[in-house]
Amino acid sequence: MDPRQRGGGWEAKNCQKEAGDEHRFPYLDRVDDRPATAATVNARQLAAFRALLRSEGERTGTRLIDPDGEDALLADTFEARVCPLALAAIARIFDYATDAITVIEEAQFRSRRVQLWRASPTGPLRMRVALTSDRGHELDLCEAPAMALLESLGLRADMVGEVPTETLRGRLANPTVQRRLREQDLDRYLPRLERLLADARFDDSSRFEWA
Repeated sequence: MDPRQRGGGWEAKNCQKEAGDEHRFPYLDRVDDRPATAATVNARQLAAFRALLRSEGERTGTRLIDPDGEDALLADTFEARVCPLALAAIARIFDYATDAITVIEEAQFRSRRVQLWRASPTGPLRMRVALTSDRGHELDLCEAPAMALLESLGLRADMVGEVPTETLRGRLANPTVQRRLREQDLDRYLPRLERLLADARFDDSSRFEWA
């Protein structure tokens, strides 16, 4: 699985932990269709990056690592918010390497997180732009509410799909759709959907996806 397909989404879930029991709702654009630029990260850089995220998170009261907690500080597979941090401070940690700066600059420009992962247990640690928005507005839902949400929005309740974000904006503005969401107690997801759409581009390349 592409490591960008999971992560982010800090909303608590009550699904049983089985394959396919939860669905993620991010937005994508044409940049996500290109091969992703990735930077190699060594152990020293990883330790310094974790330390920066921890200290800045404590200083500002901001959650900068996902997943969070002590275990995450020891892990080498995680997502990190870089938009609240100064580019110069991060670049210094990665020794001003061009590939690392390219990843960080793109993440900050697109209001995305970065993801660190290993393709194999013994492979090099890599970093690239994540699919998750900086503030983590993506929805992570169990199958039943995910399918109900799609149906209420007038979308096909398929396990995997996508729709232009402009189409979704139109559905959310439709009074009939709004009524269906209220009747099924699904309107509680509206603030997250609206914040997610606010991050999306206003052009025909931006799309809302679920999987």
